[in-house]
Amino acid sequence: MTPGLLVRTSLRLLKRHPPAAGWNGGRVPRARAALASFIVVAVAFNLAALVALDELRPGVRDPEYGRRVRHYRERVAENPGRPVVLVLGSSRAAMGVCPSAWEDVCPTGSGMIFNLSVLGGGPVMELLIARRAIVDQVRPAVVLLEYWPPYFYSEGNWVEPRRIVGERLSPIDRPIVRDYFPNPAGMEARMRAFRLNPIWEARERLLVQVFPKWVRNDRRMDWMWDGVDEWGWKPGFDYPPGNTPKRDSMLAACGAIYRPLFADYRISTSADRALHEAVATARDMGAAVGLLYMPESSEFRSWYTPDAERLARAHLAGISRELGLPVINAREWMDDGLFVDGFHLSRVGAREFTQKLGPAIDAAFPEARR
Repeated sequence: MTPGLLVRTSLRLLKRHPPAAGWNGGRVPRARAALASFIVVAVAFNLAALVALDELRPGVRDPEYGRRVRHYRERVAENPGRPVVLVLGSSRAAMGVCPSAWEDVCPTGSGMIFNLSVLGGGPVMELLIARRAIVDQVRPAVVLLEYWPPYFYSEGNWVEPRRIVGERLSPIDRPIVRDYFPNPAGMEARMRAFRLNPIWEARERLLVQVFPKWVRNDRRMDWMWDGVDEWGWKPGFDYPPGNTPKRDSMLAACGAIYRPLFADYRISTSADRALHEAVATARDMGAAVGLLYMPESSEFRSWYTPDAERLARAHLAGISRELGLPVINAREWMDDGLFVDGFHLSRVGAREFTQKLGPAIDAAFPEARR
């Protein structure tokens, strides 16, 4: 129940049951006072929660992002003056870029890599995260935006904003909701409901961060940020290198999803526009910007139809040329046995990949060196 609805309901009750005359006349004022106190306390708690979620602890609303920003600040404080390479992307980048592996081998003078990717993130989410990062005073030397053709296909369930839940959105995200969401009015109504009664609307999101066992397993969302390390890396499956029956099973399941997509592949103008805006926003941070094409297994690459391959290659080349973006194309860098499903790297694969990525960043971006 929202504070406004609580007040209106209370007033109706008072109108229906006016003060009684006689011996119980003293009880009604006390009841009114108690009810008024309850309303004041309820409103105060909700206002306090709103201030906390919007101003004091905004990371509680979206822990997947908020915890990474906290770790980013800690790493910057530990490495004053060292250039930061910020990676923005999807689960493929979140699980595939392991900055601590680069720290193990990077030469003196190289920048540090930090992973600000979020699960399910495509061009719209990259734009949203980049805009938030500006507000949060994130100032990298280089921003690498993940480029992946499936996220430029926006049909049916592949419309990216449908994967973004309203509970993680804050007022600063409203322009993106209005520009990119298929039902912006509905999502804004959902956001208003959250702001009117944050304690109730955010109850599961708050509980799962404090008392996770109190939330039903099928309602828990902490798997999205559970295990994220101090460099923003979310470790994937801990598979040993090589092919296994489990890996084959996951690859087959993914094939059933992605083959139809590539058979009907086309570039979404909305996703393309979001990428353009994400590049401009990253440059507003004062950063050099490039595109990162994460690795795919040979099986996954075989699912692209000739038309899909042609469209994706032409789009990537066109974006790079139009916006002057270096491209680190790591699509064929890794052996098939280092993937868990054809496009997510295992933990071993992520470490090996990142140790290859670091020198490529140094070569492409002088800004990444000091």
